[in-house]
Amino acid sequence: MVTVLLTGKDTGGAFAVVESVMRPGTEPPYHIHEREDETFYIMEGHFSVMVDGVVHECRAGQTIFLPRGIPHTFRVRSEIARGLAIVTPAGFEKYFQAIGKPATTLEVPSAGSVVPDYFEIAGRAAGERGVRLAPEQPEF
Repeated sequence: MVTVLLTGKDTGGAFAVVESVMRPGTEPPYHIHEREDETFYIMEGHFSVMVDGVVHECRAGQTIFLPRGIPHTFRVRSEIARGLAIVTPAGFEKYFQAIGKPATTLEVPSAGSVVPDYFEIAGRAAGERGVRLAPEQPEF
């Protein structure tokens, strides 16, 4: 579940802030942002974050920087994990708006609740915003 808290419109294009609440199995593939840096602050739970092949164990209260041009992904290691992503400059928040739909409940979706064609839709929306899959998809 993703909530866009600040958009580029709110910040003059300087940055966007997005809150994510996730369960295991709902994480993105290993990918590369060409246009923006991400700073991820963990508010609850445990994430294993892979940045350029190196895994960092991140828990509540910790922050990790994900620079543009460097492959990264993460895995949720707790039942639920929650974090804030600060995207600099703004623009990538439109990805979530393009692929998402308004929540009808506050229940955090599970991996089994992914809609049909989700990965095709998400891949197209990401590509339109300068994000591409890394050549290898590591297991960790």
